Amino acid sequence: MKNFKNYIAIFLSALFFTACEKDLTDLKPIDQIPAEVAISTMTDVVSAMNGVYGTWNARRSSYLSSTISDEMRLGVGTEYRNVGNILFNWQHVSDSQDWRDGESGGAWTNLYAVIDRANRLLELMVPVPTTTTTEAAQKNQIRGEMLALRAMAHLELLRWYSITPEYTPTALGIVVQSSYVKNTGSYKPARQPQSAAITLINADLTEARNLIPTSFIDIGRVTRNAVIATQARVALHVKDWQGVIDRTTEVINLQPLSNRTIYPLLWTTRVLNADQTTEVIWKLNVTSANIGSAVGSLWQDVGTGAVQASPAVKLLNTFTPSTDVRFNVFFRTTPRNLIAKYGVVELANGENFQYDIKMIRTSEMVLARAEAYAELNQLTLSNNDLSLLRTARISAYTHTAISDKATLVTAILEERYKELCYEGQRYFDLRRKSLAINRDINDAGGLTAAQTLLPTNSKYILPIPQQETFANPNIGQNPGY
Repeated sequence: MKNFKNYIAIFLSALFFTACEKDLTDLKPIDQIPAEVAISTMTDVVSAMNGVYGTWNARRSSYLSSTISDEMRLGVGTEYRNVGNILFNWQHVSDSQDWRDGESGGAWTNLYAVIDRANRLLELMVPVPTTTTTEAAQKNQIRGEMLALRAMAHLELLRWYSITPEYTPTALGIVVQSSYVKNTGSYKPARQPQSAAITLINADLTEARNLIPTSFIDIGRVTRNAVIATQARVALHVKDWQGVIDRTTEVINLQPLSNRTIYPLLWTTRVLNADQTTEVIWKLNVTSANIGSAVGSLWQDVGTGAVQASPAVKLLNTFTPSTDVRFNVFFRTTPRNLIAKYGVVELANGENFQYDIKMIRTSEMVLARAEAYAELNQLTLSNNDLSLLRTARISAYTHTAISDKATLVTAILEERYKELCYEGQRYFDLRRKSLAINRDINDAGGLTAAQTLLPTNSKYILPIPQQETFANPNIGQNPGY
């Protein structure tokens, strides 16, 4: 596959890494030198681990999900430069590239790079000696983190590129990568059934959970809580409702929701403490060295504040601004509507959007559990969770129980729409329920053709990047491309 080859030959240069104290020019690509030289000490292992984390460009998922779904509207006026127009109008072509981050193929490219690097480290670290019990424990933990990252990336790919909207075990999924590619010239894998990816993901997460100690609480890396939360995501994807309840309950008990006082600080603090004192379960760090990964600069230009995307009118209208703490955290409405969840340029305030990216939060777990309870007809418990979330976000909230299952599930999905906006989850939520993407006509620029996308439309499913299909005819393309 062309993209895999590119990573190995180019993208994987110099031991992958941002954290190593050596000059990058002193390092060699690990596919071109013996493994014992590439990674021969625990210092090398730690450097390689940091490189894997640094590879994940999470803003790609935020960009894709928000632009395809009903979370934003395109910019207007002379400052708007047609950013996101192809995705927003569902005019996907399998080789399109948006200057800002890559269109539909950007996530594919990045996530397989994460998987390839994780696989390399998993294999190359095996013979690395440890000299103390502390080093031995560290080596086991890093293995757990790499397995978890591999699982997380596979799950993300499965949710983006599977041939069916909802999980269908026997239907075509993605290429499952359990080892790194050694013979790149002849490597032409086929995509496998969706169940194959789920099997690997579950196995990786189970092992990772046993390897990462509960005492490790650095949310800038994958903790045991993050592994369990990912198990909950997998259960939600495959509709294992009891599994969702079991896993989310574990996490919620360990990292409860942040209250209305703490919640705004999650979004206004650029670098959160690397501990488990808030509801942020896993974050990716954004620093001056990788500022191009910032989420906020997707919507506004640094410096000028030119607006490339605004909050959807539909989304704004779901909030009660006077009582919901999220409204003024997520948006600015004067003198114009702006997406402010990851910073906002106002009056030349010098904003550079350098905020940690929140990858998993407890609020997602609470709403997943609420949905699972509802699907199992445990409506009282489902209402309790919905009330728990809303009480933590809305002042003087009084919950009115919803007695109809379908109405309750709809209310929970709307709460996910509000709570998790611009976090890369909305498209997944619609897709796993085979729900149409419906936009307010104002968000569609008055164009009815961009207002509704049904799950039966071929453009509802993303294409496999064309460069992959050209390089590897075995990969197969999703219908309609």
